[in-house]
Amino acid sequence: MTFYLFGSHDEKLRLKSFSSSTNGTKGTIRITLETSSMFELGCALEELRNVQKGQREKPKPQPKPKAAKQKVLALPPPPLALPKPE
Repeated sequence: MTFYLFGSHDEKLRLKSFSSSTNGTKGTIRITLETSSMFELGCALEELRNVQKGQREKPKPQPKPKAAKQKVLALPPPPLALPKPE
């Protein structure tokens, strides 16, 4: 996430409220932001969308290693003889 919230009273993107709850071993944080700038609103939503998109992507599978060429265990057949010149 690339937008930041600071504690200054004149910030364009302000923290309005936050709360949390737990359910078993998981916790949820709810954050409410407030702004009067539609530009700041759009930027914050775009950044949150990028975060969500990145977290939903499944990791690409690792490529399987290619099988190594099998070693030749025997000698190749001898070359064929040329016919006798006539």
